[in-house]
Amino acid sequence: ITHSFKSRVRYFFGGMCLCWLTLFALYVSTVYNKAIATSNTEIIVNSVIVLFIMDLDEWIFSALEAINDDWTSHVAKSEDEMKVQIASQQEELKNLREIVERIQDSLTQMDQIASEKEELRKLHEIVDKMLESNASAHSEHVVSGSESDVYAQQLETEHVDDIVVPYEA
Repeated sequence: ITHSFKSRVRYFFGGMCLCWLTLFALYVSTVYNKAIATSNTEIIVNSVIVLFIMDLDEWIFSALEAINDDWTSHVAKSEDEMKVQIASQQEELKNLREIVERIQDSLTQMDQIASEKEELRKLHEIVDKMLESNASAHSEHVVSGSESDVYAQQLETEHVDDIVVPYEA
């Protein structure tokens, strides 16, 4: 969330005041305890007084709410807006993760297709070599026209499994 310049200045000075009050309370309690405390009981009493002073910031905030609710309502609105933004960002992150998973699945499938293409290319080479050896074997003995027509028809219709190749080792 980008705040306006005025809001950022207000937040900066508010934070500085809170830090200053905390450091001042720490300093005062240290000096006060060193100057006055002579026993453990007095140190405990002084600590309770310091805690009471530290609790004043909550009382001041409550007083500001009672005087003018507009001065403090932006805090609640900011928290609600942040919760809505966090929820939407979590939903967007979930969607992006699903997209990444789909892309990974697609890449895996593409790798499988590439390996299957390579295997098919190798098989094609083997078939070509077999056809060449078959053609050389057929040239040695004459193939009747009807047998060669059957082979050609089987190749055209892609019934490669049905082709019976006489192979001589």
